[in-house]
This record gives sequence, C-alpha cells and structure tokens, in this order.
Amino acid sequence: MAAEAPDPKTFGSWEDAFQYPIATVRGMERQLRNDINSNREKLRSLVGASYRDLLGTAESIVEMDGQMQKVDSYLGDMGARCNSRLLEKKAANLESWNNNSKAIEIISRLLKSAGSVLLVAKTLVISRLLHKKLSLREHPPPYLEILRNRLATLRRKLLARIDRQFQSLGSSEAILVEAMCAFSLATSSSLTDVLRYFHHVRQAALSELGRRDDDRRGSSKSLALIIKTVRDCQGIFPAQLARALETLKATPLLHTSDIQALPELNLDIHQRWLGEDINSFIPYVRHDDLHKTEAARLLEQWAKHALISFLRDLRRRVEKDMNPTIIVQLRQEMLDLWLSNKHHLNGVDTADIFVGIRDAFNRRLQGLIHQHTTKLSDTSALIDTLLRNWKSGDSDACSPMWDDAIINIDTASGGKALKDALSIRASGRTQPVKTMAAAYTSWLNGVNELEQMITKLQEKRWTDEIDDMEDDEDTLEDLQNTLSEDDPHLLHKTLEDDLEDNIEELRKSIQAHAENLQVHGANTTMSAHKATFLLRIWRDISNHLPSVYRDIELESKFTPILQNQVARTALQNPISQCDRRISNSLHHRQLQARVLWEGEPQLPVLPSPWTFRLLYVTVKSMAGFGVDIWTPQAVDILKQQIRDALAPIVKRLPEEKRQMNGDNASGDADKDEHEPPPTHKENTESENPNENAEDGNPGVETDLKQEPELPLQTNGDTPSHSLGLTNEVIRDMRIQRLFDAMYLDYATTIKRSTAHPSDVNDFASMLPDRFDSAQSHLLDDLAEFPDECFKRMRKDAEAYWKRTELLFALLA
Repeated sequence: MAAEAPDPKTFGSWEDAFQYPIATVRGMERQLRNDINSNREKLRSLVGASYRDLLGTAESIVEMDGQMQKVDSYLGDMGARCNSRLLEKKAANLESWNNNSKAIEIISRLLKSAGSVLLVAKTLVISRLLHKKLSLREHPPPYLEILRNRLATLRRKLLARIDRQFQSLGSSEAILVEAMCAFSLATSSSLTDVLRYFHHVRQAALSELGRRDDDRRGSSKSLALIIKTVRDCQGIFPAQLARALETLKATPLLHTSDIQALPELNLDIHQRWLGEDINSFIPYVRHDDLHKTEAARLLEQWAKHALISFLRDLRRRVEKDMNPTIIVQLRQEMLDLWLSNKHHLNGVDTADIFVGIRDAFNRRLQGLIHQHTTKLSDTSALIDTLLRNWKSGDSDACSPMWDDAIINIDTASGGKALKDALSIRASGRTQPVKTMAAAYTSWLNGVNELEQMITKLQEKRWTDEIDDMEDDEDTLEDLQNTLSEDDPHLLHKTLEDDLEDNIEELRKSIQAHAENLQVHGANTTMSAHKATFLLRIWRDISNHLPSVYRDIELESKFTPILQNQVARTALQNPISQCDRRISNSLHHRQLQARVLWEGEPQLPVLPSPWTFRLLYVTVKSMAGFGVDIWTPQAVDILKQQIRDALAPIVKRLPEEKRQMNGDNASGDADKDEHEPPPTHKENTESENPNENAEDGNPGVETDLKQEPELPLQTNGDTPSHSLGLTNEVIRDMRIQRLFDAMYLDYATTIKRSTAHPSDVNDFASMLPDRFDSAQSHLLDDLAEFPDECFKRMRKDAEAYWKRTELLFALLA
C-alpha cells in the first residue's frame, strides 16, 4: 500500500517539499495549482454578487430621494392652502352634497328594484327641498346645476314608472292608489288632475293597443282595459284616493316611517342639520276638489270616447284578419268579456256597445263569406283559359281503363289505390278536368269551413259559460236567440245568397260556352271533346254542391245542347258507314240473308249485318268520348238522332217492275230523288259485320281513318231494271229491311228519362218520329202483308234485341 501524499500546508518552507520523491513533488504541485484555481473562482463570484447588491442599494436610494421630494412638495402646498374660512365653506357644501347624493342614490335604487313609487316620490320631494335650499344661498355651490339635472331625470323616470302602473291590466286598486298618490306628490296635482291624467294614460294605452296589428288579442286587451278603467275609477274616485291623500298630509314627509327607515340618509345624525323648514314640510295637495257626480260625469265622458275608439279599432283590426276561425274565437272572447262585466259598468250604455261588437264581427264575417264565394269566378276564368288553350290529343287524352299502369298497382296494403285509379279512369278524368276539379274542390273546402263556422255559432250556449249573469230568464233567452240564432241566420242567409249568385254566374258562363260550341263549333271532334269537358265539370259541380244546395236542383238548359253536340259528332262515322253499306247491299242480285229465314211462311229472324255493324260502331264511337258522359238523358238524345238519321236510309230500296204492268212507282222520290248513284268503290265494300273492327283505341277519329268518308246516297228507290232484280227479290229485301227497322226500333227506343223532364222530353219531342214513319212506309210498300206475319216479325225482332242488347251496353 503506497504511502499517503504529504500535505503542503504542514511544510515550514518550500525546501521541505523536495525531501520527497519527484513523483510526490509533482503531485503536490498539481494539487497546489488546483487549489489556486478554485480559490480564484470563489473570489471572483464573491466580488460579483456584492457588486450587484451595491447597484440595487444605489437605485433604492435614488427612489427614496424622489419620494421625499414629492412629500416635501405636498406638505408645502397643504401649508399654503390652510385657510379656516375656506375649510368651513367646503365642509358645509360637502354636507349638502352628501345629503342630496344619498337621496339620489336611494331614488335610483328604488327605481331599479321596482320599489314603492310613493317612497320614491317622497324622497324626490325631499331632494327637491334640499336643492331649493342650496339655490337660495348667496353663493350657490357649483354642483347645483348637476343636481338639478339629475333630479329632473329621476322625476321623468318616476312618472314613466307611474304611467306603466296606470296602463297595466294587472295593477290592483291598492297599487293604483299608491301610484296616484306618488303622481300627486311628484306633480303637486289635485284629485281632479289625477283623475284626468289617469284617463289620459289609459286612453293612450288603448291607442297603443289599437296600433298593434301583430297582436291578435289586442282588441280583447283593449276591451278589458276599458272595463278595468271604469271599475277602477268607480272604486277609487273620489273617496278612496281622497282618504289616501289626506293621510299623506297628516305627517311631515321626513317623519314618515318609510323615510325614517332609509339607512342611506342617516337621519339620526343629519336630521338636526337640515333645518326646520325641511323637517316640518307637509305636502300640499287638494283632496276635496272632486265630487262623486263630477267623477261619474268625467268617467262617462271618457268611456264614451274610449268605446267609440275601441269599436273603430276593432273594425279595422278584424278587417285585416282573413281566418274566419280566429275571428269567431275573438268574437267569443270579446262577448264573454263584455257580458261578464256589463253589470259592473254603471253609467255606460252597454246595449250600444253590445250591438257595436256584434255588428263589427258580423260585417267582417259577411265580408269573408262574400270574398270567398266570389272566388268561384276564378273557376269560370279557368274554364275560359282551358277551352282557349285546348290541344287535341293532349287536353282530351284519357288513360284506358286497363293498361300496364293499372295492372302493376300494388294491392298488398289494400285495394284503395286500385279503386281510386279505376274511378278516375271510369269518370273520364282528363288533365283539364283534374285541374278544374282541384280548383273547385279548394273553393268548396273553404265554403264547408264557413258552414262549419256558422254551425258552431248556432251550437254555442252563452248562458252556460257566463256564470255571473244577473238578468232574468227572458233576457237570457233573448241573448241566446240573438247570438246563436239571429247572427248565424244572418251569416247563413248571406252565404246562401252569395252561393246562389256565384253558382248562377258559373252556370251562365258554362251555358255561354255551350251555346258558342253549338253555333261555332260545327261537328268537329275538338268541339265534341270540349262539350264533353263541360259536361264532366258540370256533373262534378252538381254532385259536390255545398250543403245549402244539396236539396236544390240546378237548372241546366245547356246540358242537352252539349249532349246533342257530342251525340251528333259521335254518330257521324257510324251513320256514314251505314249509308254506304245499305247502298252497297242494293247492288246484290239476291238477298244474302234469305237463307236464314225461318217459319211458315218464311220470315227473317236475324237482322242484316249492317244493323249489327251500325250498333257496334256507334257504341265504339260513344266509348271514344268516355262512357261516363252517356247518361240516360244523353243516350235518349243520341237515339233520337239515330232514328232521325236512319229514317231516309232504311227506306232506300229498289223499285219493283211496276211500269211493265202500267203501275206507277211509289217509293220516296218526293223526298230523295236527287241523290247520285253509288260509286264503284262503294260496290266493293265488304258486308262482313266484323270488318274494320280491329283492336285499338276506340273513337271517332279511328273509324274515320279506317273508312274515309264517301259521298252519301240519299236517293229514293233504285230502278230494279238497272240491277237485274226480280220483284220477288225486291219484296224479300223490303221484308228484310222491315225486320231490320223493327230491330233498330227496339235498339233505339227512347226511354224518356225523368231526370230532367223539361229538357229531355221537350228536346226529343221537338220533331215527329221520322223513324216510325219510315217503318210505316216500308209496311205500306208490302202489299197484302198479313198481320200475323207482321206480329211474328215484331216478336222475333224484340227477342233478338233482348239476346244482343248487352253487346251494346251503352245503348241498352
């Protein structure tokens, strides 16, 4: 183990160090050098820290020197201003300012916290007394004007608070009496002045409510405020307010309990310094200048003016409201309020106000009824627009009864959708009809709401809801009759008259369109579709009339005109085809249906193919306009037209060869001798009853495309020698034609519908039945035709029609 290195600090001199080996000496050298460096760093740190402390101490000394200079300056200024007289004057001003400022703070606090307005008024009066005392000094303080402005501001705020309490419906009599006392103190007003001001504020509140058009209950609030004003005035003036003012004058203001209780004033300290005039101040207000009769007269005057203003605002307000339900609710509120309080309004003419309220609401409801019912004229204008902008193929397009859209309707949740779709298609709901139906339904819904409103008025029992009525039974019954019978009856009569006028105007408009189509429409398909449109909308209107008209049969002279227009157009193509087929049949050398005759003697039992084809094409053409328009009346009109059109056609037959025997021809040359002979194209026309009956869209236009119209044959009997026909064949043709006429007679028998007897029967009987005349002519041409044969043919024709009538359901 090596010996420890010696400590240089124990050496007496430097020479002692060299007594050790060189390595030890070098170690001691290094140790000494490290100690020197360490001590040097310690010394440097110690000196630096002390220097920073020295600088901080110097800065503190400089700051203290500045502060001492300021103190010395302040002390010098204070010594220069030390003046006993000036200090006494400032002390007096400070005391006055302190009292007024405390009073102002109290007033502000009470106004912000909705405190007693009477206490505020008392404090304000005291503050004004202090202000007045300061202003009377020989040298008023400089803050006097500031105090005056602040007191004036607080006085305005106090009066505004009093006005709000006067205007409030929730202010009780106690609150109003306190507010009136405060107003009297603040303005030095007498009892009469307070009453006039109270009336003025309430009238201003009524005017403000009348201007609020956005408040639906403004009229109810106005009436409630009038009633409350009358009751408040009757309860407060003059006795109750006079007693309150007299009590206010009984004690000096500064000695009242509520003023003494204000901690901010410190009256226990400051009261003795305020002066005797302030300590003993009693407000002077007149409380005996208003008598009961004068108060009643002023109230009656005010109530009359207020109620006139109220009724004017009520009429103006309800004139702006378009909802009859809200108007009825407001009417009930107003009448409930008035009837419940009319017995408390002594000195006010309640009967005139009751009549005025009823009149205001009745006039407005009558106006709404007239305003809504006249909207039916928009429907007339819509009809004009639809007819004027009519487009063939679009306006009259109606979906077929069965197509892909119907088949694909989902019926999983019920068949209502399918039922509605079929109903729309079966009733011919084209786009114009839908547009018209939507407009009329919207109008009808409004009329139904008006009817429900009138019904509610009739069902209202006023005597059940107004509990505090003191009238006798007769008066209550009169009231019930007036409000629940007379007023609803007036509105119901107005609705009935307006509906009658407007529906009549609509009927006249449709009749004008019908007459225009009759005169200018010719026999075009477009005119027929327009007539169909008018028939459908009139049918919808007639079937969905307001309840007032449910038991009234509307006059519709234009309906036969429209039906005649449609029937005439629907028969154009069928009659044209029938005429050509009959003309073609005359060129056959023998009667093709002769082999089907039966019986002894043989007589026809089946009609000719052209008769079946005529009925088939007719029914198809009728369906093209919609099956919904073919009412019994319309079918009778169409049958009459068929009979009139067939009369000259069924008589067209070849002449028998009577000239060779010296006999004269007997046909119908007197009427049909100028018709041209049949053309070659007519001779080649097929007699197949199923010809041109391909499937497709039914209608007149389709048939016209299938068979172009040719010149009609209206000539009389065709000379048989030009056709090479024997008299036997001609006779057979006449017999077959007679049977065809019998069959068509059953098919076109007019049932004389009684739905509109004045229209249908008169229209059908305007001319004699020429088809019956044609049958008689055919029978006359058959010389010595047995009656038994005629009866048998008649029976067979009837039986065959019964077997086939369902094939032609629209005609059946």
